[in-house]
Amino acid sequence: MTKQNFVGLVVSQGKMHKTVKVRVQTKTYDKKVHKEVFKRKDYLVHDEGNLCKEGDIVRIESIPKISSRKYFAVAEMKVNKGQQFAMYESLAKKKVAEEEKEKLQNFLLKNEQSQAIISQVEDLRKLDQIHQQFQSNPEADKDLLVEEINKIKAKYNIKSWPSTEPILSLELNQDEADMTEIEKRAKNIKSILEKVMGPEHTEFRERVLAEKAKAPIANLKPFTQKNILRKFILDPRNECPVPY
Repeated sequence: MTKQNFVGLVVSQGKMHKTVKVRVQTKTYDKKVHKEVFKRKDYLVHDEGNLCKEGDIVRIESIPKISSRKYFAVAEMKVNKGQQFAMYESLAKKKVAEEEKEKLQNFLLKNEQSQAIISQVEDLRKLDQIHQQFQSNPEADKDLLVEEINKIKAKYNIKSWPSTEPILSLELNQDEADMTEIEKRAKNIKSILEKVMGPEHTEFRERVLAEKAKAPIANLKPFTQKNILRKFILDPRNECPVPY
């Protein structure tokens, strides 16, 4: 007697030992609607080596009943998509873990920089207090105050106090500068684009369009060119050839 054979898709794996769920799709003629329809049926299939993964296309064939619902076994692996999906999932998890590790390292680095800035601010505040005490309190131990002042000045390479030179390099100011630059460019974007579209800035325009546009420059309509240039100019990290 010929064994039953079906080709189906593995839709579930790993929930039962040496068992996968295979979905078989067949085409039958429905006499009620007088047309061919697809019917789907799920089978519990024996997988002796636990080789199948979700997404694999396999051929199953009937075997003597192992249990009340399990009477098919995997006979052949047709398309090994599930292994590829498993590999992609593994790579994705690895990449996510690397990104999380990088984020954590950046966070710890910024935290260290913040703590260093806080410590520097406290030392400068202390230096200012000692300097005021040195000038206002004649009974204070001058030698001890001078020693503490020189110690802090040597730590941060300060030549004189009060100092007119910048001592703290706060990166917070960069975000404010970027926001101010964006606001200025956005306010004058219309006049900037009109000048950039002129013949005197042809080299700049063609360079930006060649870098950012997906289609050849000759096929780009003027409004499309303007949209690409607008996006480029509104980014404060990019140059703007027109004064505003």
